[in-house]
Amino acid sequence: MLFFRTLHRACIGCLSAALVFLPVCADAARGKPPVTAAQPATPATALFSDTFRKVIEQGVANGAYRTVAVGVIDGKQTQKLYFGHRDGATTPAADDDSQFEIGALSEVFTGLLLAEAALEGKLRLRDPLRKYLPADFPFAEARVGDISLDALVTQHSGLPPQPTSLFPADVDDPYIDYAGEDLLAFLAFYRSLPAQEGIGYGYSVLNAGILGHLLGRIYTAPYTEVLTRKILAPLGLKHTSPRDDATLLPGHARGESAAHWHYGVLAGAASLRSSLPDLLQFLQHNLTPGDSPLRAALLLARQGRASGPADRIGLGWNVREAAAGETTWPLVWRASETAGFSTFVGFRTDRQRAIVLLGNAAEDLAGLGIAWLNDELPPPAPHGYVATASKDVAAYSGLYEISPGSDLIVRAHDGALSLQLPGLLPQRLHAVDKDVFVARVGVLGATFMRNVDEITGLVLHLNGNHASARRLSERAPQVAHTPIELHGGKRDEFLGDYSLDANTWMRVAKHADTLSVQLTMSERRVIFAYAPDRFADADGAVDLLFRRDGNGRIVGATLDLAGTQRSAIPLRRMPPGRPAP
Repeated sequence: MLFFRTLHRACIGCLSAALVFLPVCADAARGKPPVTAAQPATPATALFSDTFRKVIEQGVANGAYRTVAVGVIDGKQTQKLYFGHRDGATTPAADDDSQFEIGALSEVFTGLLLAEAALEGKLRLRDPLRKYLPADFPFAEARVGDISLDALVTQHSGLPPQPTSLFPADVDDPYIDYAGEDLLAFLAFYRSLPAQEGIGYGYSVLNAGILGHLLGRIYTAPYTEVLTRKILAPLGLKHTSPRDDATLLPGHARGESAAHWHYGVLAGAASLRSSLPDLLQFLQHNLTPGDSPLRAALLLARQGRASGPADRIGLGWNVREAAAGETTWPLVWRASETAGFSTFVGFRTDRQRAIVLLGNAAEDLAGLGIAWLNDELPPPAPHGYVATASKDVAAYSGLYEISPGSDLIVRAHDGALSLQLPGLLPQRLHAVDKDVFVARVGVLGATFMRNVDEITGLVLHLNGNHASARRLSERAPQVAHTPIELHGGKRDEFLGDYSLDANTWMRVAKHADTLSVQLTMSERRVIFAYAPDRFADADGAVDLLFRRDGNGRIVGATLDLAGTQRSAIPLRRMPPGRPAP
């Protein structure tokens, strides 16, 4: 069971061969060498060397990358290059008008807005978040209200990786419907902060998301409106916004198309889209802040304020000490991956060098960016994946034993696979190669093992760990239950939110004439009553028993998931008239 515990804490919230394509720059595509504002024409690889170029070309050939946009600044020289294809092999590469999701790089802009607000005297970085909520806001845990703005922006709040009140209607775009009332419910009911001495760095989409929401309250306007007026417009970033413009590229992950993500009330964390020219201009402001209208805020934002896993953390930036002779200088950077995009930006003022890397595939670009800034050799090209649809996914279904007493279940349904670990709901799997499947978002996968044509077991991939499991049966276990009628008034008493652990809530909601159950950041599953206070789903993945006190009042529930029982404590009742969102 120890092997599975990390998944309960993971942020799930998140692999086709192609030809080698040469980089295309805006002028080179018209038969001209690139030209910079301050220098005559230069060779296409003068600033971005052949060594780095070949890594990206190979990554495109391997199917790991689709299109990659590269922008570099070296002193007074600037260069832009575009590799690969936007989507299929017949489509062109990205260009100056193309927009990419920049994910968590949005936090750099939220941090810059925070710095500007502090310089304007609108707030102090040590202010608690409760100061910017109604005076009578009902925190179940007072320490949640005491979390400082500084702790939010440096990822030292102690909050969980994603909001426990996140119950998405569509797990392929999980935050789109997350509204202000959901965030306030989380802040009101959350009570699982670690002890004060145990609060270190811990990334959470909530941190910058809450911060953006509070900045909107401070300026009495929507966060995105304030960000545009105070930050984006003064810096001249005309193609940076949270909108899905026609120039937004399609995203890809592991050889398949990936949905664009939208962040609702958590827009401050990862909502922005941007273009290569805009981000190069932004980095130029950071290299020469004296020429920028936001000089003081830019300088404040890059100051390391707290410790991270390897770097100091500023107001949205990672700050790493890089050697330059006998001295060190800050290497300031930020990277992100969303469901279908990858981003890296970084700069060094000692060398007046900066780089932007944008890709419309969820394949890490940070290693390339750090290596270029440090004059190091680039990492190898990623291998990529070949999505191979199986004609018979039912061949993989069954019960698998990973250790005595710990089984996992693989189910086939409508031509797709799901994998259920003990204590968790099933997760959808997608084929990425022969006998290899992965979850679309997260760090879960399985490689099935064969003896000739017979599936005999699998290797489970979870959070970088690997474990083998032998196949016990060729069919997923399922207990047949006969539904019983549940009248509306009786059904309503089960509705509400329940707490399973520090990072996971459970929501029971109406679904047509029955109920649904959903865990934090998971798919909704329809359940039916088969005995008094007992419910199950059609696949047998869920068995839910409600507990009552001597007066018949519901005081908790026990959720059985793949043989592991989890206890749920009621948090709040859901109004009977409110269906599942």
